[in-house]
Amino acid sequence: MSWKLTKKLRETHLSNLSSRSSSTSTITPQNFEEKEKEKESEKSKSKHHHHFYLSSKHEDTSPSEKKDSAASASAASSSSSFSPGHRSQPSTTSTVRPGLLIVTIHEAAGLSLPPSYTHAQHGQSSASSFSSSSSTSRHFLPYLVLEFDKTQVILDAHSGTIENPKWEQTANFDVSRSETLTVSLYVRNPGAFFTSKDGANSSSSSNGESKKLEEDILLGSCKLTPKLDPSAGKRDESIAVSWGTGKVHLTVQYKPNQKAALTIDDFDLLKVVGKGSFGKVMQVRKKDTNRIYALKTIRKAHIVSRSEVNHTLAERTVLAQIDNPFIVPLKFSFQSPEKLYFVLAFINGGELFHHLQREGKFDLNRARFYTAELLCALECLHGFNVIYRDLKPENILLDYTGHIALCDFGLCKLNMREDDKTNTFCGTPEYLAPELLLGQGYTKTVDWWTLGVLLYEMLTGLPPFYDENTNEMYRKILQDPLRFPDDMDKDAKSLLTGLLNRDPKQRLGANGPAEIKNHKFFVEIDWKKLLGKKYPPPFKPSVASATDTSNFDKEFTNEVPTDSVVDDYLSESVQRQFGGWTYSDSRLGTTLGNSGPGPGSVIG
Repeated sequence: MSWKLTKKLRETHLSNLSSRSSSTSTITPQNFEEKEKEKESEKSKSKHHHHFYLSSKHEDTSPSEKKDSAASASAASSSSSFSPGHRSQPSTTSTVRPGLLIVTIHEAAGLSLPPSYTHAQHGQSSASSFSSSSSTSRHFLPYLVLEFDKTQVILDAHSGTIENPKWEQTANFDVSRSETLTVSLYVRNPGAFFTSKDGANSSSSSNGESKKLEEDILLGSCKLTPKLDPSAGKRDESIAVSWGTGKVHLTVQYKPNQKAALTIDDFDLLKVVGKGSFGKVMQVRKKDTNRIYALKTIRKAHIVSRSEVNHTLAERTVLAQIDNPFIVPLKFSFQSPEKLYFVLAFINGGELFHHLQREGKFDLNRARFYTAELLCALECLHGFNVIYRDLKPENILLDYTGHIALCDFGLCKLNMREDDKTNTFCGTPEYLAPELLLGQGYTKTVDWWTLGVLLYEMLTGLPPFYDENTNEMYRKILQDPLRFPDDMDKDAKSLLTGLLNRDPKQRLGANGPAEIKNHKFFVEIDWKKLLGKKYPPPFKPSVASATDTSNFDKEFTNEVPTDSVVDDYLSESVQRQFGGWTYSDSRLGTTLGNSGPGPGSVIG
């Protein structure tokens, strides 16, 4: 296929009326025809209905994999842990009790705009002080984003000036593991009263410059690791701002929980944000802290009847054990006699698919930023012997500040050491690796192929071997040469050529993620700094508040949120399969080998 794709093909793949291939259960050559018929049926639907929190795509497994999965689920149920890396040492569990982190933001002092901006009214450089009389309007005052364990709270300054705003506001966070508290400071709607250094404003600049000026300005950020010790009392801090000037004055205090395990009555149900064959996902507010979460409900009877208990337990195990800044964390899990409940961080900046669909493709730096953060997420999973197997834009979220968050672990394969192979045919057609199509068995390197496909799609707008006909697309994945547009960056070409090598033993990453990190495409990235989220994201989604659901399908959000009553009877022996489900009712539950976390993990 020539590089100049037809308009029809691009619209089929990226327009609002398209329906991309969904993640699939086990497929064999015998049922390709059946899948094609299903796909034709899907084309009659007018909207993209995939939802990132709710996986309805758990795989059927071969007999050998069922045995492995059952063993994995048994381990998860009994100890709620899995072995990181090749470690065989006994696991240790954090002894910090779940509790409440109370954060009070008092004020900031000495803030300033980045040098590339000027105050429109006075023509002052942002490095200079603004006159107090012209910068006290609340519309012009900064706001901040507090983030703890992927839970974000937005607080507007109520008085003061741009340089010295005042808050005197308190936010409470649920503690389910030791994490870093991040404070990011912004100014809203800069195009209304700021211009770039060359004098352009949002109405007169080019499209690219206009988009930049319409985005909120990052004034700086600072971090603090709270001491999760109730005897420590209140901790009063003035923290210097990174990527800017000034300091932030705040107070933090930790209080352990006294309450027993959670129930559905501990949450206010706000909005439905997704539905699938196993249940639904709702935006909820936890009553005691007022924090917003995503609550995923699953009917036990459904997963029992479809032999999906082991996969559901495995998904919970992955979410509970992995602690990485670019993976959506599990906050809590609990159950009733009829249902299982996941409580996850509510990430509302939208799917990467949504932003790619809207913009067509990303510039090189933005694509590099997302690829680097995803590389850290996959490295972390591989360090815990987990293959992700379903990387695609629909399973990647953007948080309020623009960092990525990988989600939906329904197709993960646990307990996969470096050279272990698995054979299940699963994933999303556009992203399937050649060795998976050939039925040769595959290792962790299958994730590096999908990372290459994703990077290619971000840079060009389409996966490298895309075709409307699934069988033809599989042929292209196996046989067609990898083609690039004439203007593609040479280092990007080199990286993609390595990641999209059809021989998994020669593929870049076959000897570990370090060889991908060391590629010249990433030469300017400090990986420790990236993992600490110390690079400002190249794009910040338009999100009004922590409760904003504008990036979710109105088909779901217009529905009345209810925890539907079901009358399913499950025997005592079946109920015992869910014995290890509840998470974070008495301990943090972060279980790691004695030698420490896997690569890419962050443990406070």
